[in-house]
Amino acid sequence: MGAMRTYGRPGSVALLAARLTEAAALGPVTALDRVRQVAEHGPAVATAAAAASLSRALELLWQRGWLPGEAIAAVPKGLSTLVTAAIGHECRRYPTARLHPVWRTQLAELDSAPVELSEPLVPGLSQVVELVSVLMALPQLPRLVPGPCEAAGPSGGPAVDPRVMVKVRGLLAKAESTPFAAEAEALSAKAQELMSRYAFEQAVITADHPQQATARRLWLSGPYQAPKAQLVDAVASANRCRSVFYPRLGCVGLVGHETDLEITELLATSLTTQSARALAHAPGRTRAYRHAFLVAYAHRVHQRLTEAAAHVRPSSTALVPVLASREAAVEAKFTALFPGIRTRRTTATNPSGWTAGLAAADQADLHPHRRVAS
Repeated sequence: MGAMRTYGRPGSVALLAARLTEAAALGPVTALDRVRQVAEHGPAVATAAAAASLSRALELLWQRGWLPGEAIAAVPKGLSTLVTAAIGHECRRYPTARLHPVWRTQLAELDSAPVELSEPLVPGLSQVVELVSVLMALPQLPRLVPGPCEAAGPSGGPAVDPRVMVKVRGLLAKAESTPFAAEAEALSAKAQELMSRYAFEQAVITADHPQQATARRLWLSGPYQAPKAQLVDAVASANRCRSVFYPRLGCVGLVGHETDLEITELLATSLTTQSARALAHAPGRTRAYRHAFLVAYAHRVHQRLTEAAAHVRPSSTALVPVLASREAAVEAKFTALFPGIRTRRTTATNPSGWTAGLAAADQADLHPHRRVAS
């Protein structure tokens, strides 16, 4: 066979990798036949072919706007170990200095081992084909940051002071763990006040610079992802951010200033934990009850935060044009990323679940925004 090179690999490996990739788009019988053909070449060649097939699938995924952590979140749990190993193997060849900070952060969090196959080969290769099939089916997403082989470019703003984040995470962790509602309320209020004060301080510091908006995606655990997305939207809108829900993927896209996004993600994650804890102690066990509970919970939290936001004003009028500029930047970024947004209402049909959800939200460990000094 004449030498043929694809992606810098020997021709035989490249050809077998192409067969595995093609198998991902075929029926189970034909796919199994392709897998057996590759397995006949032995563990070393089959492993190289599997790695090459996964590498190409990941390259195409990055081109469709995905990030490493998102790929791990999107695949079935049974494939998470394999996809983590594949991403670690693939990304070792990317120059770290050229990666966007988001890429560097997500890759640093990977705990991966090399992609390896051993006897019996067919089950391992079948799992590779299954993963390639899943990766190829993932849709196009808005590009949030430059890809691994592109120039990093400017970020959406300065990163949040890690010392502030440590304090906030500590306060929210205590609020989530304490059995005393009053203590949890005080801890959550302190965390919100700390982050709100920090947000206004950063607005003062950046007043003379162009205001930028950035975006991220927050992945939700199942079930009941729609009401959980409503809860994220309630927190986002209260913190000057916009959100959009991907029902088929189970994630929420967020657009806002970097500081506001950090606040939103922290508080939304904390509230989701609190709602799950409240639901665990609720009497209802039917799906309709639980769905209504979480929809009502998100609805009431939205009311609380909206009412509170009406009373939050920075003490300095100098911040008014800065915040207006930020709002305009967020709207422009949101429109550019999500030009065809449709609004869909989530309904609830269980009255007792709705009533219990409202009551739980009234006791949620998140105090409304308080008036803070800039």
